[in-house]
Amino acid sequence: MKRVVLAVMILAVLFSAAVFYFSKKAPDFLRQSIERSINKPVKIESIQYHFPWTFELGNFQVFETQEPFAKELCFSVGKVRLDVSPLSLSQKELVLDNVEVEQASVVVRHRQGKMYHVFSNAMIQAPEKAIVAAENQGNSKNPSNLPLTIRHFHFGASRFEFIDYDIQDSGFVIELDKIEADLKDIFFPFSDDKTFYRVDALMPQGRQKKPAAFKLNGWTRFKDYETDAMLSASEVFLPYFKPYYSQVTAADMEEGLLTCRSAITIRDSLLTSHLDLELSALYFKSYEDQDQLFGLKANEIISFLKDSAGKLKFQITLQWNLSEQGLAKREKIRRAIEKSLKTTVLRNVGNALENTLKKFSEGGLDQGKDDFEDTLNKVKSLFR
Repeated sequence: MKRVVLAVMILAVLFSAAVFYFSKKAPDFLRQSIERSINKPVKIESIQYHFPWTFELGNFQVFETQEPFAKELCFSVGKVRLDVSPLSLSQKELVLDNVEVEQASVVVRHRQGKMYHVFSNAMIQAPEKAIVAAENQGNSKNPSNLPLTIRHFHFGASRFEFIDYDIQDSGFVIELDKIEADLKDIFFPFSDDKTFYRVDALMPQGRQKKPAAFKLNGWTRFKDYETDAMLSASEVFLPYFKPYYSQVTAADMEEGLLTCRSAITIRDSLLTSHLDLELSALYFKSYEDQDQLFGLKANEIISFLKDSAGKLKFQITLQWNLSEQGLAKREKIRRAIEKSLKTTVLRNVGNALENTLKKFSEGGLDQGKDDFEDTLNKVKSLFR
């Protein structure tokens, strides 16, 4: 019996020593593993270890390495909770079973067709020949990043900032606030598995305007970007996005709210988006040449498309290959809008003529004749 007690005491001492040793080494191990996995400099003010596999990181920051944004912040948060998988002890990959952040700030920059963000370097993989050569030479500094797997990533009350230097030289900023998001199964380098996501956010639109609401959910397999997702936005103030909509129309919008829902699929690099659009409170400073919008008379097209509540509703299907850029993509978007508007107008014309014929039968020849002539004149002016 004494031997059993002695053995238990020895094991307890050894276990305590092992835990103490690991608690001292774990923070450095974690810091190095994070830097290797995202291939960017990381600043962590404090790391607290909680047995067996949980870490709390204080004032966690990630900095950009590539010019022209080198040393600029791309991710920061006051507190991060990480549940590290025991698989990470092999030091061949970093596996995080759970990541929780609150009030994080995420910055994504777009310049010359390239995205700069916290994981942008992790998406770059060294050539296979270089990796094999390093392994054969026993080089500890493997040119490839440490593979990273995140099983679950939760954002709470966080903020996102997208800065587009391609659409505006000084950087066009789109902000999302109060983000609540869950992402599952994130892999770097990309794998054949799908990443699932659910995002709810608000977009501030100034003190005098209600924030726009955004929702996104679905999945993407980032290895080939195959995607099935649903995106919705409510009451987006369109004039702010003039740098974007001016790519497809010369019209100048002073007021206007957009509510939309889009089903997005990507297969074999072909993106397809089916959009249901609702425009309200529209007011234009100016239209295109000859007072047109997308090849149709502006005033007439607005009157034909408005419903009884003064809202314009129509559907658009957009398709383009992800490799297409610039003019080719803009032309496809414009043609899709033109086609959708004309289809919607013709459908509404048919409805108007049907109502006119109904009045012929109900109200007599004189009333039906006046309504028919009014509808016909609108149609003629629309396509004039």
